[in-house]
Amino acid sequence: MDQIKKVSPRDVFIHILTIITLYFSAASFITLLFQYINRLVADPLAPEGFYSFSLGPLRFAISSLLIVFPAFITASWFLNKGYVKDPAKRESRLRKWLIYFTLFATALIVLGDLVKLVYEFLGGEVTLRFILKSFSFLLVSGTIFSYYLWDVRRTDMAKSPKYFVRALCLIIGLATISGFFLIGSPKEARARQFDEQRIMDLQNIQWQIVNYWQSKGKLPEKLINLQDSITGFAAPIDPKTQAPYEYQIKNAESLSFDICATFDRSGGGSQ
Repeated sequence: MDQIKKVSPRDVFIHILTIITLYFSAASFITLLFQYINRLVADPLAPEGFYSFSLGPLRFAISSLLIVFPAFITASWFLNKGYVKDPAKRESRLRKWLIYFTLFATALIVLGDLVKLVYEFLGGEVTLRFILKSFSFLLVSGTIFSYYLWDVRRTDMAKSPKYFVRALCLIIGLATISGFFLIGSPKEARARQFDEQRIMDLQNIQWQIVNYWQSKGKLPEKLINLQDSITGFAAPIDPKTQAPYEYQIKNAESLSFDICATFDRSGGGSQ
């Protein structure tokens, strides 16, 4: 009964919060490393999605580390502070269950990563990109496993992991800050969204022009001719300036035409 009384609702909350933020931070850091690898080491055989560089997962990983990782550090600090005041709390069943579950999970991840490494190697996957990603998994999982194995075994609370925590914060801080150079400023991200919408609009207009030619045998003279009361289609306009897109027939016989938009960022162009 004394053992149970030592675990208060506050202790349960902080323990669970620490473990959840740990898992979330680790997953976010791995995602961040993967996106760096996708950006720096190209692979022509890599499929689209998680295996290719994308700003969405990169922004999510940075956002998570900025919010969740400090929460993990703060919750861990509260736990260690409580252990110093009352060392008996370190022997609580809740703490041991959560730590050993974490050790179990990270051990499975390490073993699974090694199996995948050998499997992919036998299948001809020997690229630098794959090796770096496997090493990232091993590094993060191995660090978590090693730290909690040391923590569950230590008996001297005077041995504080402050240097380890400082080094960890420095590494994650530098990795997070570096991501801002890839995602750009919020202003640039907003401009990118406008340009992406313009590209989709131009592609939609292009498809409608082709459909118009297939049904009527000629190119539309103006974009307003594409308006269809049945399908409800109306030529989209620039999402920012609200001005119509430019359309010009270059050669009706060869079905050559231009659809133009003014982009906020470099790299845009006409269709």
